Amino acid sequence: MDLRIVNTCNNNCLYCLEQDYRNREKFIDKNIIFKNILNSKNKEILNFYGWNPLLHPDLVEIIEFAKDNSFKNISLLTNTFWTEKKYLNDLKNAWLSQIWIYFNWVKNHKIVSNSNLELYDLIKNIELINNLKMKIKFIIHLNKQNIFEIYKNILFLSKNFMVFEFEFINYFLFDRPYEKYKNLLEYDILENRENIDKLFLVIKKLSIKARFVKFPKDFFWENLEFYDFNSWILNQIWEEDILRLKDKKPFCFVPKRCKNCFIKDNCKFYVEN
Repeated sequence: MDLRIVNTCNNNCLYCLEQDYRNREKFIDKNIIFKNILNSKNKEILNFYGWNPLLHPDLVEIIEFAKDNSFKNISLLTNTFWTEKKYLNDLKNAWLSQIWIYFNWVKNHKIVSNSNLELYDLIKNIELINNLKMKIKFIIHLNKQNIFEIYKNILFLSKNFMVFEFEFINYFLFDRPYEKYKNLLEYDILENRENIDKLFLVIKKLSIKARFVKFPKDFFWENLEFYDFNSWILNQIWEEDILRLKDKKPFCFVPKRCKNCFIKDNCKFYVEN
């Protein structure tokens, strides 16, 4: 079960899809969270998300409550822009077993994240998590700023941290933040074919679990074993997108968008350009 517990963040990434949540209550009341935990029928895994769950003032108590109510695996999704050794240790003792990290290794890190933190600071924060021997999943938005060296980044992260999975999310031209920062984020698949192929080669050599969300079929080329339209494309489309897809009109009227669209393989309005 995925459970939102915060609507606040200490970061402001260009690709963030949750800007609208800034106007809502920063922290979900713990009693509401407890009620949702009690009503959950699936006790296999519980994942806390939002912008940065580490900021919730009652997080340790919430994790302990989930443990006491029979959840076997408890994880949270964070950008790690703030960590503290004792706090992380308290979370682990409370029964936190996994941390999923939004991580976008780019040389101009501050431009993409709108943050004052350097990349070096993030690595130090992740080291704190790794030293507690908690499993780590990295979630990486592929974009123009990181695609050139993404395969090197994966090698580094796998070598230095207890990574059990990578999840890659594509630059999606219909997501509102991407529209605004298109010049900074949009990349061409053909122009980056070599870098993409190296990424798949590294993943295969590492024999590590990897998922690719919102990528068109031609991104995979000869690596179609990673392409799953139903799970990682169709099920990832936002509700507002589904409503637009059901409309008789084309999904998009802006020229030259079809080229990198992840639904182009199943769109009757696709135009080669």
